[in-house]
Amino acid sequence: MMSADAQNGSGGGYGKSLLRLKFTFAEVFSGLAASGDQAQSQVLVGMGLLAGSTVMLLTLLWGSSLIVGRCDLYKVDGHLNAKERTLTKGLNLIDTGVTTDSQTRVAAWIMVLTVIPYILPQLPRIINKPSLGTPLVVLSCVLSFIALLCYCVYQIVSPWIQQRRIYLARYRFRKAHTLHKASLLSRENRWGNLLTDDGAPNKDVISKLFGYFDKNDDDWLSKEELRGLIVGLGISHEQYIPEEQEVQNWLQDFDVSTINGHISEKEFCEGLEKWIKSFKPMSRSVNDNSTDANSGPWDVEHAHAHASLASLLEDPEDEDDEEPAHQLSKAQIVARAILLIVGGTLLAAVFSDPLVDAVDNFSKASGIPTFFISFVATPLATNSSEAISSLMFATRKRKKNISMTYSQIYGAVAMNNTLCLGIFLAIVAARGLIWDFSAEVTVILFVIIVMGLFAGFRTTFQTWMAVVALSLYPIAIAIVAVLDYIFHWH
Repeated sequence: MMSADAQNGSGGGYGKSLLRLKFTFAEVFSGLAASGDQAQSQVLVGMGLLAGSTVMLLTLLWGSSLIVGRCDLYKVDGHLNAKERTLTKGLNLIDTGVTTDSQTRVAAWIMVLTVIPYILPQLPRIINKPSLGTPLVVLSCVLSFIALLCYCVYQIVSPWIQQRRIYLARYRFRKAHTLHKASLLSRENRWGNLLTDDGAPNKDVISKLFGYFDKNDDDWLSKEELRGLIVGLGISHEQYIPEEQEVQNWLQDFDVSTINGHISEKEFCEGLEKWIKSFKPMSRSVNDNSTDANSGPWDVEHAHAHASLASLLEDPEDEDDEEPAHQLSKAQIVARAILLIVGGTLLAAVFSDPLVDAVDNFSKASGIPTFFISFVATPLATNSSEAISSLMFATRKRKKNISMTYSQIYGAVAMNNTLCLGIFLAIVAARGLIWDFSAEVTVILFVIIVMGLFAGFRTTFQTWMAVVALSLYPIAIAIVAVLDYIFHWH
């Protein structure tokens, strides 16, 4: 069981991105077939589509998803979290919002890193060295495809990374849960605290704990006595780790000698001391002598570990919400993906010229500049299926679903910045066209960096942030208009 990110490639939505890729390819193939000035004009349309798609995803769709998916926010240890499937505060901009998982934040940082290929072709204009134009366009093209390859590799290893995170979260939960229960048992029997006054493990208490479960006083804990310890402490958490597996886990962690499948007193004390030290330094008082059996630092550590583990595992209640998944082998998935990409590319090649002609004709008939049609109107069409899918996920108002929504958005932008841009740069280099898209690159960098930093440093977003994201859309259009028509950037 993995998070939304791991299940959907941490950026997911490749299928939803195919339509946008087809339109981008259409501009590319049209640019290949056209001559000189016409090709330069047509790639301007393509760049407008690329910029408009990126801006729309990170502003209109990002903000709308937050509004649709918002839930009540509550504080846990000073940090805001969304309460799933609960919305009692309406459109409160402060006390409602969404919470994503940490992998979605990683996806945001990956998206930010993929802007580098946009910057290199701009350097000749910045340093006034036109002769470097073509070499840097070629270099940027190569970097785009390298970034695409790295991104695909990340998608492959991401499930393994997620499984490793689940394993570590389970391990931490086991330790925190055991120490929490051991602390309660120690207090009930008036042995003392697990920690001394200076915060070190209390060896006397740990030794008494061992003796309590060593029923035959042979200075060893057998498998049966380990089962008694697990049941006696109340750590047979079947929901996460079956009892028999927990016995094997204890033997693996504590039976250093592996002589007879038993745990000696020395092994038990040394192992439990390592567990205690792994939670240092602890910010709370280590010697809480309160008479409340549920107080103390181990109760807090256990609660944190449980929350971390639960956030990584699928909620069984969620199974009814999901559509039945079609069981496909890896080979079938790869074949299907290749077929979709190749088929979409061939369709784009066939219909590229009519598409660009339609954009040009509409521009002439309406008097609206071609760039703004490609920047504003076309992205709304090419991203419509992705928008509907993302909003449908968001309406479920669950952490895993909103994480999937934002992962889809960040992944789609990353694909724009790698595959789409790489092909685009290849055509510019092959036809010897001029890289003259300073306004478009500026607005792409502005929106990606602002929203990337927004998403990269937090996992909970309050509803007022949707207002910021939505307002960036008209601001982005205004920036392009000012740079193009007042400062005469292109």
